[in-house]
Amino acid sequence: MMREEIYDRQTELRMRMTERDRMKKRYEAKETERAEARRNHDRLKSRLTKEQQDVLRLGQFSFANKFRQLTGKMDEIMEKELNEAAEAELKFNEAEKVLMDLEEETSALKAELNRPEYEFLDDDWEAFLQEKELWMRNNDEAAVKKLQQVADERAMLQSLRREIEEAIHAGQDAGRVLQSAMSQLGNAEGMSMWDTFLGGGMIVTAMKYSSINSSDDKIHRAQRALRRFQSELADVEEFDQHRLTVNKGDFLNFTDFFFDNMFTDWMVHSRITEAKGELDRVLVDIERVLRELRDRLTRTDEEIARLAAREREIILS
Repeated sequence: MMREEIYDRQTELRMRMTERDRMKKRYEAKETERAEARRNHDRLKSRLTKEQQDVLRLGQFSFANKFRQLTGKMDEIMEKELNEAAEAELKFNEAEKVLMDLEEETSALKAELNRPEYEFLDDDWEAFLQEKELWMRNNDEAAVKKLQQVADERAMLQSLRREIEEAIHAGQDAGRVLQSAMSQLGNAEGMSMWDTFLGGGMIVTAMKYSSINSSDDKIHRAQRALRRFQSELADVEEFDQHRLTVNKGDFLNFTDFFFDNMFTDWMVHSRITEAKGELDRVLVDIERVLRELRDRLTRTDEEIARLAAREREIILS
């Protein structure tokens, strides 16, 4: 075995082990997230069932309901129950989408962990160490030790580079989806202003809620993109303790306030305006983090090039 072969084999195995360990950590974190999403899904399902039952009870004959009709309270109570049921349904639908996303992501990560090249990776590493030790006993131990040190540093930097690139792609995707959500909320805000302040009428009201329904899916996709971006940033931080945090506040729990009282005109307009402000703040944060990531990618490439030159110098010495 030549020195170059030792270096190439060690670099290959270390990179595969780093990738496998990173995948394992991500899978475990995603599994925890999925379990929490399942509990939230079940809780919201129970609430939705209760709200639906409340609406059904109001539709049934009872002396209490008859009294409410006679006193003029029935319409007010029915509207309140319908609003609460609609809000519960929106939150449950979002929780169901989140759970499906997380189950899909968990399944994909598990499949990655079960790739054939990971199955005997630890055995391959132990066999390589034994082979390397035998070679070192019969060759230039000092030079090989230097080469191994460079190889370890380079393998770590190459893994870091891959994580930075993945984080950049995830951040760009999150920015695009958030821009789309902003545009949709802008449409909803315009309709809401017309409906709330200018008496838009039934057609405008229908258009407003149609736009809100379209925003529902955009907001969900924005939440999903931000979760992925945060996961990729966490992977980068495994290599470098410098924090890269998107100050998203409560945006990933956005629906908890956005869908509350969604069917009261004044509240709709206020919440849409708040939502746009929240999205805008997150977009600013994403751009800041992307700039930092690009700078770090440049510095990492420079360091990898320096190590490659050092490696060549050792091999030729």
